[in-house]
Amino acid sequence: MQYLLLALLLIRPFISSLAYPWANSVYSFALIALLLLWIIRNNPPFERFKGLFFPLISFFLALAISSYFSINRVKSASELYKYLSAILLILILPGLTGKTRKNYIAGILTCGIVISIAALYQYFIGFSHLRNFINTQKITDPFVLDYLRQKRVFFPFVTPGLLAGYLAMVGPLVLLYKKRVWLSIPILCALFLTKSLGAFISLFLAGLVYASLRKGFKKTRAILLLGLALFIPLVFFMRDASGKGHLSPLFSIFMRINYWRDTVGIIKMHPFLGVGLGNFNLAYSRYAHNSFLQFWAEAGLFAITSLFWLIHRIMINSINQVKNLSDDKETLVLLTCLATFIFQNLWDFSFFLPEVSLIWWAILGLLPKPKT
Repeated sequence: MQYLLLALLLIRPFISSLAYPWANSVYSFALIALLLLWIIRNNPPFERFKGLFFPLISFFLALAISSYFSINRVKSASELYKYLSAILLILILPGLTGKTRKNYIAGILTCGIVISIAALYQYFIGFSHLRNFINTQKITDPFVLDYLRQKRVFFPFVTPGLLAGYLAMVGPLVLLYKKRVWLSIPILCALFLTKSLGAFISLFLAGLVYASLRKGFKKTRAILLLGLALFIPLVFFMRDASGKGHLSPLFSIFMRINYWRDTVGIIKMHPFLGVGLGNFNLAYSRYAHNSFLQFWAEAGLFAITSLFWLIHRIMINSINQVKNLSDDKETLVLLTCLATFIFQNLWDFSFFLPEVSLIWWAILGLLPKPKT
């Protein structure tokens, strides 16, 4: 059952909730059924999760209350599966020990490498097929043509930003395999080809977190941070050189500021319970491009507070563990993955797409180590 769950986690990125809603529903039902069966069969000792029980209960109740008072209860109820899966993962994954735990981490990294290779294939071969398809179908939408012209990889997701957020999140796991640093090459190459400015900024900020918690100063760490810092202006100028105003990073930044301002307006109208899960919508976007603002607008103050409480409790416990155990590199690297996703979602929306966010919830669940 442990490896069946791992298999389900690893195929999640290949099932787009936007492109394949029916397959997403079948997958989500199977995952929740497996997680519930696991809890029933194994009866996990919940004292192991001391300190997480109340944040989890608070989070679930806040979502349930917000959904009950939603402007569209049916739609909100249909969105609850994302968070139910997350809560069940956090109840189950801390119990993994030894080889099984290591296999889960290695599996997540391996999936990231496979996706990176697929993205590289899209860049060198796949785009030519896509161009032929567009010509055959006589598609003339300027946005689609500009999107193709930029050659920003996105497979198996629907946007380059989602692929970049996923790769930036799983990429730090390479640090656990010191003798296999070459594993980072396809991930970095694919990440670069997404031309996602936000992903490199997120990775750099998470790198600062890693460096600040890692004891001792090493030149290799400083060189790595410097390399990530240099990627940021490089990607910026590559995007800006497109000559298309709507494709430039500055245009993207200004649009995000507008989205955030409109989202704050929704929060002011529905501060405590939100508009309900899945009911968020702006005039020009389905997403606020800041997941935490959008989650507040959707689920309300109590839900966002519970979410931060849960994240804070896990992160503080993990940071203390890193400080107390100088050789606990695994926890430090998982913390870095966690931080990368959080930074990325300050200006993106992968939190709301389970093909990316489920892996983040799994990493959150793997952080609390069982006491031996």
